[in-house]
Amino acid sequence: MTPLHRRLRAVVRALAVTAGLAAASALAAPADISIIGDWQIVEAQPGPWTDPADRPALMAEGKRMLKLMISFAASQVHSKNKAFNCTRSVIYEPNSLDPGSIFSGNLPEPNPTAAAMRLGFGRSGIPGVDVKCINAAYTFHFRDPNTALFNLDNVIYTLKRR
Repeated sequence: MTPLHRRLRAVVRALAVTAGLAAASALAAPADISIIGDWQIVEAQPGPWTDPADRPALMAEGKRMLKLMISFAASQVHSKNKAFNCTRSVIYEPNSLDPGSIFSGNLPEPNPTAAAMRLGFGRSGIPGVDVKCINAAYTFHFRDPNTALFNLDNVIYTLKRR
């Protein structure tokens, strides 16, 4: 292989890597993420910041919320669980957070990025949505457009779009 061919091959590889990174970051752009629609809690686990002695009780609490449906509409949020009902004044604010900031900054030190990655998130720019209502506020962090996680009372819940 000539030196010119080696340089061209290196340039093509570099362009492919750059295009792949651009596509990955485009997939996670907050503008592409929407919470509007019907979601179901499919998983619950104690936050990694919790005391191991508290985890069995947190798991039991989380199991009670499994299969709960939450419907997000432009002006309302509905669920059988009253904590998620909001019939007026819903505000949706998109965000993008670093791993150390998700779950109110509770991921364990010294490496919150590693903890976020164990939960299925990327290294940076985690898209999310703050949902604010008169009686509550929640922040949903998106693993992908159809999977969102949120923290409630030290339990991390996973929502799937339905």
